Amino acid sequence: MVSQLNITDQFQADQINQIIHKMNLAQNIDELFEDAHEPVLSLVQGDRITLYTLDQGKKTINSRFKVGDDIKQIRLPMDKNSVVGYVATTGGIISIMDAYNDIELMAIYPDLKFDCSWDRLSGYHTRQILAAPIIQKGKLTGVIQVINKRVGQSFTSSDRKTIHKIGGAFGAALQNICDRNQKYRGKFDYLILRKIISTELFEQAKEIAWKRKESVENVLVNDFGVRLSDIGHSISAFHGVQYFSCDNSFDPPTTLLNHLKMKHPFRFMEHNRWAPFREEGGVLHILCENPSDRQKVEDIRQVVNDKKFKLFYGSAVDIHLIISRLSGEKPKIDLKMEETLTISPDEDQSSEIQPTPYLPEEKQEDDKGVIKLVNDIIIDAYETDTSDIHVETYPGNHKTVIRFRQDGVCIDKAKISPRLKRAIIARIKIMANLNIAEHRLPQDGKIQFNSRNQKLELRVATLPTYGGNEDAVLRILAASKPLPLDKLNLNPGNQKSFTRAVKKPYGIFLVVGPTGSGKTTTLHSALGHINTSERKIWTAEDPVEITQEGLRQMQMRPDINLTFATAMRSFLRADPDVIMIGEIRDSETAGISVEASLTGHMVFSTMHTNSAPETVTRLIDFGIDPFNFADALVGVLAQRLVRTLCPDCKKPHVPTETELALLAKEYGEKWWPELAGTVTANLMSRAVGCPKCNNTGYRGRTGIHEILIMNPETKELIQSRAPVEKIRSSAVRNGMRTLKQDGIWKCLKGDTDISQVRSVCAV
Repeated sequence: MVSQLNITDQFQADQINQIIHKMNLAQNIDELFEDAHEPVLSLVQGDRITLYTLDQGKKTINSRFKVGDDIKQIRLPMDKNSVVGYVATTGGIISIMDAYNDIELMAIYPDLKFDCSWDRLSGYHTRQILAAPIIQKGKLTGVIQVINKRVGQSFTSSDRKTIHKIGGAFGAALQNICDRNQKYRGKFDYLILRKIISTELFEQAKEIAWKRKESVENVLVNDFGVRLSDIGHSISAFHGVQYFSCDNSFDPPTTLLNHLKMKHPFRFMEHNRWAPFREEGGVLHILCENPSDRQKVEDIRQVVNDKKFKLFYGSAVDIHLIISRLSGEKPKIDLKMEETLTISPDEDQSSEIQPTPYLPEEKQEDDKGVIKLVNDIIIDAYETDTSDIHVETYPGNHKTVIRFRQDGVCIDKAKISPRLKRAIIARIKIMANLNIAEHRLPQDGKIQFNSRNQKLELRVATLPTYGGNEDAVLRILAASKPLPLDKLNLNPGNQKSFTRAVKKPYGIFLVVGPTGSGKTTTLHSALGHINTSERKIWTAEDPVEITQEGLRQMQMRPDINLTFATAMRSFLRADPDVIMIGEIRDSETAGISVEASLTGHMVFSTMHTNSAPETVTRLIDFGIDPFNFADALVGVLAQRLVRTLCPDCKKPHVPTETELALLAKEYGEKWWPELAGTVTANLMSRAVGCPKCNNTGYRGRTGIHEILIMNPETKELIQSRAPVEKIRSSAVRNGMRTLKQDGIWKCLKGDTDISQVRSVCAV
């Protein structure tokens, strides 16, 4: 045991040393954080990380980078009332289990409060917090903060030691960056070091800018008489690039446009604030307002293709002038280059975003416009019972298409200007904590979103598409409660068999069907039916979509090897009566499930198979012993979801003799007489269309089912490894009705029509 601990400690120490080595190679703060934040999060099993630095007057503390949040800058007062301010003031490390627990916060410091405004703005929910000081040359210069422990209820003592070491490493790396950049740690250090403005006057300028909600540049120019050229040199020194400025007579050659692989580059450059202004020695010189922005640099690299380029810093006014000259248009702003110029603020004036109907054709091109657009799309999707949001981008000037999947069918919802496509995808990636600089590979993540007191979880997948574009698909996983069994719309025979099967004391029961067919809903209905104080029920799910009081539910985390198989092994040591495994995906999980069912446990799970009989052969193909499996299996329920007729506009339909003959043939003429009573009831209906169903004739979905219950004949067929058709024939003889047969019964009942049943049933 001691040896194992020593190995673990050594491995962790090696990881820390690797992180520190990588940090010491960083050229600027953005690169430092970009390279270090994922390894640090992995080391302490955190979810997000923020780096804060003290300002020179030590009156406020500012975030320099915040993963997963759209706010460019957060400024906090330098006092003990905030978590970060407390660490910065005391120089100590604090670990908080619940940021919203005022009692826990008061135990640390009586006036300590957690500012939840950023949670409300971004839709993220902060729970645990681990914060440590950043030490630079023996002095505290900032704070590193990690939020939300991925595994466990709190950060450990080992995590505290690790983050303390990382804080010291950040300080050393920041010092290295400062030394390389001639000690220009801030955008305006150049002005102070060259005595263009004193530290005291600079602090005054910041205070004035904060109160007026203006940029510091604007105050320095208009209130303190600092020249724009000095500000330009200061900001360029901070970025570590050369400064370039131009006047009204500057005329860049239009041949520069030949190097841009875009048909209409001007709006793109205007929005992203960069422009080429000359070419020297085969190198394209590009003016950029933020040369340290890695995403912007990557965008430029893609636009200029393989052309070599060099970045210069330039103001928004200079960039606008160059773009105007290249496009042949007159500048839209007055280009007076000295005291009369008003510079737009750098900081976003963050406020609570109120959801309103979005107008796809008239969205703002700034960050707030994109944030609000994405938020409105998510809210609109949730309020219209959408299951999936598809963001589809196209090359060139083709509009970005937003499609919603409602009742299993995709519909076009909006078309958005192509100039916003990269910003929309980037915003979704930020919300899902994905790498915004990676455009070549698919990525997966999750979004925690708060809307009108409704907490939503969205599963996100981004995928590269033709022409260097990316699509995004967001699945809404809104937390919900289980449906009662009588709301599943099972036919009377299936409901009786299903209810009897799920009450068995041991065995394995499977619900099968394709993705999105309602398997999880059905399983939770079964669990809700047997969920009593006498039973201990464990579930392993990915993700946890439906919550029930009394169930012990575990979220899977494959990134830390918390899989269905590992969860199953743990459950067997936790004295369960009933176990629910989200899905049987491999032979290991299948084997453990069968073993558990044979040792006195009731096991529920799902599989992606097309029918109940096919499930049996699939599990045997996994390598399961057919004798053990035949003893363990209680039953299999296969299901599909079909669109239901809109109750507000559907019309009664009396079937013709031809229609009835066709239905009888599809149902099976041998079994058709059992529906005679249903046919004479004349309950069939047809789709019409009204405003409530968007003139489709369909609203909502219902399930169609087939249930195979074990009997001696089926058990013998499984043990002899009989083919699917033999098992199906035996099951039908013993009372099972196929998916199509159940669908036809629901057509006769008026729930749906035969076209919907045929669309999901092969036979």
